[in-house]
Amino acid sequence: MENDSDINQYMISLKYQFKSYLRTKRFIGLLLFTTIISIGITALLLHDEYNMLKAGTPLFYFYNYLSNFSVDLVVIIGAFFGGDIISTDTGTNAAYYTLVQPVRRSVLFLGRYTAALISSFIIVLVYFIVGAGSSFYLYGKVTPVVFEGLGILVLFLAAAISFSALFSGIFKGQSSGIIVSVLLLFLGFPIIDTFVGSIGGLDPVFSLDFAGEIMYLIFDNPYPAVKVVSSSGFPHKVASTFYTFSPTIMQGLGVITAYIVICGVIAIILYARRQIEG
Repeated sequence: MENDSDINQYMISLKYQFKSYLRTKRFIGLLLFTTIISIGITALLLHDEYNMLKAGTPLFYFYNYLSNFSVDLVVIIGAFFGGDIISTDTGTNAAYYTLVQPVRRSVLFLGRYTAALISSFIIVLVYFIVGAGSSFYLYGKVTPVVFEGLGILVLFLAAAISFSALFSGIFKGQSSGIIVSVLLLFLGFPIIDTFVGSIGGLDPVFSLDFAGEIMYLIFDNPYPAVKVVSSSGFPHKVASTFYTFSPTIMQGLGVITAYIVICGVIAIILYARRQIEG
């Protein structure tokens, strides 16, 4: 009976949180933003590189299309939907009602987490749909690899939401977790990746953004080399060495899964602890 109760409570949490997301300006605004970005990138590709794309393949097109903004889009949307999963209670008066209900905090968290994942996926799916439409326009078909990309997208979104939920448990304010998550995912990780990877020559395997690149790298045929070393310099000057790293598919999936599990578990622990302290 206890398991049935947990399942029912999970479904209730999922249902009402999902309905709440669909009515928010956040959902509508990000949906419009994604639509505009998708159409804008498609228009630029077709205008600037039409002949090259037309002579290529659906795989080539999707690699160019997704490599432009897909990782950034996922981390931004994941941060917005995961950054206040916990603080929506602890940062508002809703805590006085929600936290006294006979429901496990872990069940409540998982319901909200799932609602955030579904809402985020709906938005990012628009990006793939516009890409699929333009692929039909160019080639009359879409590569089946797009389904693998969608699978990785779900995992990557789940990791971004878990990471953001962690900061939602650290900060009481609703906006604080979102802001910190966006800054770290959108700016922090890319900057660190540049210094550690491109300049330092070390594989930035710890980076969620780096791991998420497999979402579009699977469309590159052949799959890019794990490490590429290049040099630049002028005569009589010391040449600078730059490194380009690409995560393997298994490496990327492993890092993404680790972020989902580790950050999710810590977020649940923080939520339960906040309940005890509150």
